[in-house]
Amino acid sequence: MEKLAYAIWKPGHLDATAFRDLLIGDVATELQGRGALGLRVSCIDDDVAAGTELHLSILSPAKSGFVSFWLDASQDRNGCEQTLARAALRIAGYLVVESRPLAFDLPERERVQRMPGFVLTTCIEPKDGMAYADFIDHWYGVHREVAEETQSTFAYVRNEIVRPLTDGAPAWAAVVEEGFPIEALDDPRVFYDWRGSEDRHARNLARMMDSCRVFLALDRVDSHPMSHYVLRDA
Repeated sequence: MEKLAYAIWKPGHLDATAFRDLLIGDVATELQGRGALGLRVSCIDDDVAAGTELHLSILSPAKSGFVSFWLDASQDRNGCEQTLARAALRIAGYLVVESRPLAFDLPERERVQRMPGFVLTTCIEPKDGMAYADFIDHWYGVHREVAEETQSTFAYVRNEIVRPLTDGAPAWAAVVEEGFPIEALDDPRVFYDWRGSEDRHARNLARMMDSCRVFLALDRVDSHPMSHYVLRDA
């Protein structure tokens, strides 16, 4: 089994809600019919509208969502890519290796489940001049602990990119999915797990920024708060 991940861009004729409904409706059904397993859809919609300060991107237009699933063989992805391409303005696909320091699975009850809170979907690259092995060492060996201890994160999924699958895909090294309580959308104190202490908020923010500066190309971070949907396998 291989995991495929696609950044997606909303077509201009659809609003955010209509695009979300298309993705978790007809698109999801068609993807599953083409063999996609473990389907998850993240998208910018009205439920995350309060998180305007959390959007970071140098792309224009910025990505609107993120879709991931598993296939027996990534080379058999053409049908799934055609489904996504028909629904979106643009897609950028990647073969990824997933790890879950903090899993955010829910028991399967209904076909479509919205995860609580929101997911901050962040595409990253190594700091200029940094060896890739050093990037991985810091991300896995140091930054995981920093992220878990300084933020109100209840889920943390790393998608290390193996290679791009579509032409013109941005040269990201990884996509990170972090689950946060909904209050963190517009309250940095909640985001940095302040627990009622301004000093704790300041310490956590400083520690996180210090770690990010060590290994990330901060001028090319692409990050957006999104609603996250888990779709039960057909």
